[in-house]
Amino acid sequence: MKTNPRIVNRRKLRKCFCGLLAALLALGMAFALGGCTGGAPASDAGGSSAQADAGPTSPSGAEAAKTVDADLAGMAWNEVLAEAEGDTVTFCAWGSGGADAMVQQYWDYIKQRARAEYGITVEYVEDTAEDEQRFAADYENGIDATIDMFWGASASIGAMGAAGALWGDDGNNWAKKLPNSENLDWTATDVLYNGAMPTDGYQSQFMKVTPAMVCASDRYDASLAWDASREGDGGKTIFGLPHNLTELSLWVKKYPGKFTYLDLLGSGGFHGKQFVTSALYELTDDGSGGWKAVYDESDDARARSEKIQAHAEEWSAWASGSESAEEAFIEKAGYAWAYFNELEPNLFQGEGGAYYGADAYDMISRVNAGDIACSFTTCISIYPKTQADPSYLPNASLYLMETSVGYPDFIVVSKNSKHKAAAMVLADLLLEPEANAKVTAVTGNAYNIDLSKLDVQGKKIFDDMMAAFPEGTAAPPDQLALSAHNVSNGQIAGWLGSAWDAQVVKK
Repeated sequence: MKTNPRIVNRRKLRKCFCGLLAALLALGMAFALGGCTGGAPASDAGGSSAQADAGPTSPSGAEAAKTVDADLAGMAWNEVLAEAEGDTVTFCAWGSGGADAMVQQYWDYIKQRARAEYGITVEYVEDTAEDEQRFAADYENGIDATIDMFWGASASIGAMGAAGALWGDDGNNWAKKLPNSENLDWTATDVLYNGAMPTDGYQSQFMKVTPAMVCASDRYDASLAWDASREGDGGKTIFGLPHNLTELSLWVKKYPGKFTYLDLLGSGGFHGKQFVTSALYELTDDGSGGWKAVYDESDDARARSEKIQAHAEEWSAWASGSESAEEAFIEKAGYAWAYFNELEPNLFQGEGGAYYGADAYDMISRVNAGDIACSFTTCISIYPKTQADPSYLPNASLYLMETSVGYPDFIVVSKNSKHKAAAMVLADLLLEPEANAKVTAVTGNAYNIDLSKLDVQGKKIFDDMMAAFPEGTAAPPDQLALSAHNVSNGQIAGWLGSAWDAQVVKK
């Protein structure tokens, strides 16, 4: 755990002097106006929702006196820490305003550590489309950033990058300057690229989105082959589950009505699009208008993962090329529509045809009722969810498809931020082993650091965490290493919903 060195140098003295002068000027102005402005200080713990509602405050004169970007690039890390101490950073992060209680619990933990260990105050803003647009708009309008840093995926960050709003360049690789960036594998594609965008100098990886399946372990057993069954306790029949999309196509024919996925155009569209996108990468055209897997049946898990990654990169290259257009996408993805149309008659049926889940809660309720075998999640451990909500699913079990297609999220900093040093320190904290493991322990979402980079103490943190999860409720690290691919939805994400609706639902 880092300690915060207190460095007294000319830079600090200059900051103190400027801050004192600004405070005296502000005090004189307040008396001259005959009144006070401003509000109560932010709470040290919790309160994320209230802070998000209140919004960020305007920079004071003292904050405006922070060192320039060029100084940061040449600073030693202990100087960055000193520059960040006492600062406030506004962080746009989904779940920080109460959208998910477990995610908010994690952000509150980070807020408390930032204050206690580094003297940094974190003010959260819940991630909305409007806030993402504001991140870029502040830069385009030439005003000081009202959002200093943002956590998200390639589509949102791509728009911010296109606007020129991201801080970093070839001479200031702030992400690699972070001490805890040594916990990342800087040869890995998903560290060097966020989708089709190079991350070098602009983005620090944090967390991974890894699609997984949730089932009731007293009815289905993910360790069995898809066509296997055995007698369970109490005379119940326990069936095996599919572990890739080829197996799923056979499984739904043997067990019709026991599987469905989410409506891409509904509130569960995030999970639905992840599932449909996985077919783009795991499958390909068989040459006769149908589909086939991109790997051979004899390939081991690593070979399959590598072939899926290669196919994903082909899609990324195409999506950024001149031929990329919605009409061309619909045609190019024809094998995926063929696959989903083949599934359709054997999916769980509602009135008038196949029923597509409204959202994750709808799906899990149908698993609870025994209507379908499994639901979708992006967690790599379902245990925190079952502890927070005992009614979620009794006997919950989690498993990854052998060819699950996940992707990492990243941290970016506004080019117009006056709080870049504090943003760097916060980004570094998120890559610290204890903080990174806490992501999984508290929220169930996937950590992103490379466990092989850790020392004995760091590895023990993760070993202890995994050992605390009951058997079957978490995905083991060796599976996770093969499940996250560097994928760029880009415009494809926007085309998926309407194309799926037209080519599958309304065919």
